[in-house]
Amino acid sequence: MQSKEPVVDKIVENHRRKGQQLVDRVLDHQAVELNGVVSAFDRKCMRLGKIFDEGARLARRLLMCLLQDNLRESTPTYVLKMARSARYFDNLMESMINVDPHRELIASLRRIVNLHPPVHTCSTSWYFSGLYSGPTSIAFLFYRLSRIFPDLEFEHQSLLDWAQAYIQLGARTQKRAPTPNHCGIGNETLAHLALNSILSQDASLVGKFCSYAENVNSSTDDGSNEWLYGRAGYLYLLRLCHEVFSVDRHPQSAKLLQKTIRETVDRILKVPRPWTWHDKQYLGAAHGSISIITQVVLSMPSIAHQLQLLLLELLDSQFPSGNFPSSLPAGSDRLVQFCHGGPGFIISLQTLVPFFPEVSGEIDKAINAARADVWKRGLLTKEPCLCHGIAGNSLALGEDDRFLYFLSFMNSERIEELLQDATRDNSRAGLFTGEAGRAWCWAVADKGLPRTCIGYNDI
Repeated sequence: MQSKEPVVDKIVENHRRKGQQLVDRVLDHQAVELNGVVSAFDRKCMRLGKIFDEGARLARRLLMCLLQDNLRESTPTYVLKMARSARYFDNLMESMINVDPHRELIASLRRIVNLHPPVHTCSTSWYFSGLYSGPTSIAFLFYRLSRIFPDLEFEHQSLLDWAQAYIQLGARTQKRAPTPNHCGIGNETLAHLALNSILSQDASLVGKFCSYAENVNSSTDDGSNEWLYGRAGYLYLLRLCHEVFSVDRHPQSAKLLQKTIRETVDRILKVPRPWTWHDKQYLGAAHGSISIITQVVLSMPSIAHQLQLLLLELLDSQFPSGNFPSSLPAGSDRLVQFCHGGPGFIISLQTLVPFFPEVSGEIDKAINAARADVWKRGLLTKEPCLCHGIAGNSLALGEDDRFLYFLSFMNSERIEELLQDATRDNSRAGLFTGEAGRAWCWAVADKGLPRTCIGYNDI
């Protein structure tokens, strides 16, 4: 019988050879992966080396700027971005970049219409927040600018034409009736209706706007009384309408507006004090007592004497730094911005001084202390805007050179560099959240206007 050993040996050899081939393929694959890992590691090391080299280069350049005492003009914007972890830039600079306010205004408007045109598509993703942000807020900017620059044409259209283009975006949205808790300048229904009545000169829209007072001034709901979401903001919108629908031109509409103002002021004063928002006693310009006092007094000056003691109590809350607490009981002294803190108080108080002659000295003292703090801590690292940025803080400064100095931190070169890293978010065009607010500041600088805040105390 023939031996089977050669056959077995052949089978074993075949399997051994196949096994070796399989092992070789696995090892080759692992070698490729390992080489890839090594290459990736080498690339990361090279990038890290470049980062270290760039860091050293920037450090040397920064040191040179400091030695030259020319930090403001010589340090590029991307070096300043290295300090964005801080709440504000240290204000150590003495020199200033020369800025042309009118040129900056036009550049600002161009960024609005180019980056956020008055169209409504799936890609625009507009948010509608009344005069605070969104198309209606931009329309309001163009309307206010048309009153300041009546002969100015921009991109072959009048400023009123641009206002009409943006207001039309809000006309297509579903409107919700305001409530006592959502009836301020941030309410899209009320803001759109007020502005549309002005642009169209339609008295019937004024009647509809005032009819919402029944909701706003509900006797069963104390609601909100502050400016952004509450009745104080409704007062601003009423004044806005009354400026156009005046007694001499529209007596019936003016009478209705005056009646609604009185009813709204009465409703605010009937709410037990301290006024609160979300069960917290806020003090600042967005949600607090100073915003309520400002809107009530500007809407109905005869009521000022009733609020004098409350105003003095607010002045007593001022921090030793000159800043004001965002709420009571006072917490940390850190927010220096329009919505919470000294800048909003300054902008409010400088408007209120004529209505409180008996305490004008105390008001002036508070303003001066707060301005010193804004100058020290007001160059905020957030994106420049009216609500919580350099734009709003600039309006709180008294001297022209300091005002322009703050504005130079949001000139076109800086803003366009900032926008390179930014997402295409339409809130960046809004009146209190972005470009439209910056445009207002440039307009104020261009015309040398009183430093009032649009949508707050400009009317």
